[in-house]
Amino acid sequence: MKKWHPFHKVLGALFLITGVIFYITPIPGTTLLIILGLVWLIGKNRTSYFFKEILGKKVFKFLRLGKLIKKID
Repeated sequence: MKKWHPFHKVLGALFLITGVIFYITPIPGTTLLIILGLVWLIGKNRTSYFFKEILGKKVFKFLRLGKLIKKID
């Protein structure tokens, strides 16, 4: 998995930028692109911590983002 590390960083940044650009359009799935980009760029644990801090624990649990982030790989 070590040789995929630079590829994941580039692809994660690409997903993140694409998700932010398309967020203002009515294309579905842009939020998933942003979450996928963050997971690939900074990792699962940091992404979970980031969303817990931003949204709060109750909203994070209500949206079930923890389960979604764990399934992404």
